[in-house]
Amino acid sequence: MSGLTGLTWMTSVKTGLLRLARGTGVLLICLYCPHQPLASETVNHADCLHCHEGIESINDNHRFPCAHCHLPPGERQANILTDHEKIVRNPSGPQQAEAFCGPCHKTEIEKVRTSLHSTMAGVINQTRFLWGAQDRPGPALYGLSGGLMPLPEAGPEIYPQSTAVLVDDFLRRRCLRCHIHTKGPAGPGIYRATGCAACHVLYDDDGLYKGKDAAIDRSKPGYPALHTFTAAIPNAQCLHCHNHNHVGADYEGLFEHDYHDAFRSPLMDGKPPAIRYGLDHHRLVRDVHGEKGLWCIDCHTRDHVMGDGHVYSFQMEVPKRPCTDCHGGFNEKGPDKTHPSIRKGADGLIFLSKNHGRQHRLPLFRSEGTGHQVEAHARVRCSACHAQWSFQDYGMSVMREDRIHDYKWLNLTMQGDPWLQEQLKACAKSPDTAYPMSTDYLSGRKRQGIWSVGWRFRRWELMPLGMDQADKYAILRPLYQYLVTYVDRGGNVVLDSAVPERGDGSGRGWAFMPYVPHTTAPFGRACVSCHMNPASAGQGIQDELTCDTALTVPSPPAIPGLRLLKPQEAGRLLLPPRRWHRERLKALR
Repeated sequence: MSGLTGLTWMTSVKTGLLRLARGTGVLLICLYCPHQPLASETVNHADCLHCHEGIESINDNHRFPCAHCHLPPGERQANILTDHEKIVRNPSGPQQAEAFCGPCHKTEIEKVRTSLHSTMAGVINQTRFLWGAQDRPGPALYGLSGGLMPLPEAGPEIYPQSTAVLVDDFLRRRCLRCHIHTKGPAGPGIYRATGCAACHVLYDDDGLYKGKDAAIDRSKPGYPALHTFTAAIPNAQCLHCHNHNHVGADYEGLFEHDYHDAFRSPLMDGKPPAIRYGLDHHRLVRDVHGEKGLWCIDCHTRDHVMGDGHVYSFQMEVPKRPCTDCHGGFNEKGPDKTHPSIRKGADGLIFLSKNHGRQHRLPLFRSEGTGHQVEAHARVRCSACHAQWSFQDYGMSVMREDRIHDYKWLNLTMQGDPWLQEQLKACAKSPDTAYPMSTDYLSGRKRQGIWSVGWRFRRWELMPLGMDQADKYAILRPLYQYLVTYVDRGGNVVLDSAVPERGDGSGRGWAFMPYVPHTTAPFGRACVSCHMNPASAGQGIQDELTCDTALTVPSPPAIPGLRLLKPQEAGRLLLPPRRWHRERLKALR
């Protein structure tokens, strides 16, 4: 630009603004701007493409000038910008979406705000109830959006002497790192954006930019793979949040290793394997749908993920597409042939995946199958038989420490959070007493103390049964069996593995919840995996009661309407009738 002044300069700026229609920038921060200074020694940040030359068009439906998406309404007509700070890097973020995306996507924004992805109402209200901070888990009282009350922020003047006082701090600084209001802890496999871009702007696991924008440093992680919006969301994008031992990871056959260094993966070619999602993983059997290449969005529709306008209190309450919509089921229920992905093929029905339009033969419910001939099984969720394994994490110890003064953390720094891992390493190696600080993911402010977690033991083959909100038999998992510890700044152990009490005084704050393991096989498990199995009947795995085996005995779900098996239901599982034995022997021939 050197030498351009007056009319020549203004003509150049206008030409540059016309070129802005080539695309808009989402989360791509200018690391260097090779501008030549103007006569006034200022830089014109309105000429985006002078620095961001080669940037991709966001997509065909958003071919707007850069300023339309990245400047507040009052700044969009400016021909010259001297301040880069006015540029909104992620216009789809929760705080900006209404102003920037709302004119075209008002309905979608309103629905997203009521979705569990945004409110986090299930996690918040159940945890607060189980820790004794509120008298019921639902209907939801607190949430991050959707008209729910904001989660309280503990003031420094309140000394936390009970789990009820500590729970909001635990949620803010540990649990709620995974929600669309925050980018969470950055690291391989967990780089992502916020708001709409959390799903619709794709990140590679390494967090490196792969496009042609001249202003982006391709060696620095933390950027989307390309400056593009997409509705074709692959499983890898979902896993940036749905990792650890949560639904989503199981779809890919991932079960995380425990946190102690003894559980790290062995060396491969003399080097430890790369860590994704903050931890290494056992590789178990994948869900058959994952093996076939189906994406999460093939089953989880727009309303499931982005909300349908209703505020829900827990995950199982959200209406979802059942297995029978595609495969049929009991009582001669056939597939829903109005489903847009189900088509007629030459040899039967086919399913058209959103994964690049791949076609799959659609297997149908076989009424002649042994398990399908049992009328009572019509009340059993498909996953209760077809799940190959499930997450069963027992005895969740959560610890807040305002002071760390010894070496106990040397082999326990892996916490599934790269930032926390580095903090614990520094504290453990320091010869001095450490007073760590950590970030509140809601306010962005740092406060004294650091939260860590650990498990008593973890399994994947135990599958106790209970009843879900539709009065169907479903697999239960412990969510969670809290043991709460707090060490204050003076080193006083205020709470030592305290078991919280439910807010309604009905018992200890442990709960098993029904869920759908995403570990489906085309065949059901063996009959004896449920029948004649004490663990499935809710009796745990004990010959004698110990502190460990007691954890496998299910505690009642937190949500009313969900329940454990009644004694007579457990009895029928443990002592099936003679007819069951005859049918089983017949099937084995």
